[in-house]
Amino acid sequence: MPARTLARWIVTGILATVVIVGFVIGDATAEDRVASLGASIKCPVCQGEAIIDSPSPTAAAMMEIVEEKVAAGETDQQIVAYFQARFGDGIYLDPPFAGKTLLVWLLPVFAVGAGVWMILSRRRKPLPKVPA
Repeated sequence: MPARTLARWIVTGILATVVIVGFVIGDATAEDRVASLGASIKCPVCQGEAIIDSPSPTAAAMMEIVEEKVAAGETDQQIVAYFQARFGDGIYLDPPFAGKTLLVWLLPVFAVGAGVWMILSRRRKPLPKVPA
């Protein structure tokens, strides 16, 4: 069996395993939701740190609010909207792909594209011949 075919079968098997494990594990528990939300909401006191990782009293209070709201049955979107209403769009660790933050998402793509274009445009020039 050629190496390429073998590699394709291995990758297919790994992906199938990931999908099956995802179905077996099932829905997230309340603790998983609290941890996920805590990891996606930025601490307003700390510099770029999630509230779940922050040692500040503000972040601890915010985590308690997240726990209370999850226990009350609110959706993730409702909980994030609660914090967004109080702290603005800066509360997201990963800004949404819309509005003012669109530039944050697209600028790196354009920068990488420009870098690749510059590299490829320089490679097209013939190398100068070196006398022997």
